[in-house]
Amino acid sequence: MNNNDVMSDILLRLPLKDLVGCKCVCKWWNTLISDPIFKLNYSLRNPQYNISGFFLQKFLYLELHSKLLFFPCEGRVDAAPKPSLSFIEDDKGVCIKHSCNGLLICSSFRCGEEDRKYYICKPTTKQYFPLPNLECRTVFGISIAYDPNRSPHYKIVSICDLYLSKNHRQIKIYSPVTGSWKPSGKPFTVPDEDMLFNRGVFWNGSLHWIGMGNLALRFDPETELMLTMPMPPTQRKPGYFGESGGHLLLVEAYGPLTAGFDIMEMKADYSGWFVKYHLNLDQVARQCQAIERANRLSILHIVHNHVEDVDESFIVIHVPGEFVSFKLRDYSFMDLQTNNHVDSGLGLWYSWEGVYPYTNTFFYL
Repeated sequence: MNNNDVMSDILLRLPLKDLVGCKCVCKWWNTLISDPIFKLNYSLRNPQYNISGFFLQKFLYLELHSKLLFFPCEGRVDAAPKPSLSFIEDDKGVCIKHSCNGLLICSSFRCGEEDRKYYICKPTTKQYFPLPNLECRTVFGISIAYDPNRSPHYKIVSICDLYLSKNHRQIKIYSPVTGSWKPSGKPFTVPDEDMLFNRGVFWNGSLHWIGMGNLALRFDPETELMLTMPMPPTQRKPGYFGESGGHLLLVEAYGPLTAGFDIMEMKADYSGWFVKYHLNLDQVARQCQAIERANRLSILHIVHNHVEDVDESFIVIHVPGEFVSFKLRDYSFMDLQTNNHVDSGLGLWYSWEGVYPYTNTFFYL
């Protein structure tokens, strides 16, 4: 064994917080710990850090911080990050703006855009880093593009206003390599219909946005190309839009979701959507009084999961006063584990637009 092998073997035995601190000791240790093979070996040796689930965020009147819950979906419940952003020091409070593969984009909470600060953070290690000012009047959306299987580096993509007109937008990209924002491509225009730039979804190496109409966009941060993508040819309201297990999923709401709905998946070549699951909630309601008596419901999260060729995918929904989860294959119910105190008496209403998926990838800021 050479010196690198010996030192790597020692570092593999350290707790995660101590390991992160070792990166600052010397360049040699930093190089060893940052190596992709070391990260993989550390993850395999320390399954207690493996967790995936989702943050659920709600804004409460006069509260400085947003209200957060965390629901584990896979892994160990005791490895779940604490549902708090108080480790980020900002006297205006902090809220989540986007999540991607273990990283969060957060921002100042109760302030105008001119005073707002943005942060990249990792809640399991309580690391955060302030981003440079964007120097624009309005930020319509800010998203992380990060795939640890392709690159150890992340990029941050923002959609900003432009002085040309109210419909013009400018993409700006932040890279930790340069430590600065740069404009990407020429300004582009969007129609008056609402585009959900604040709900970007990272899939297949690109960020995706849908709107309240028929326009949908995708942006590749490596090639810096913005393209359109097809949407189902009907007028609708998005009931859910997200990624799970390498699949881009969409639910359209033509009316109340209480009767049932289709979960659609985008084809890998972007040629169109197909129905992945059709949910008949009448069958589910026979087994769940909360759904049976509900006059409304919202989809929070869909997990695409296969175990030894068996479809174990499931959905999490919110009905008044209760969170419910069941498998898409046979509608069997699942227990939602959480280390939070869930106060159903507050009368809070949650939707997919307040959900931020989180996977504890082995990454340091």
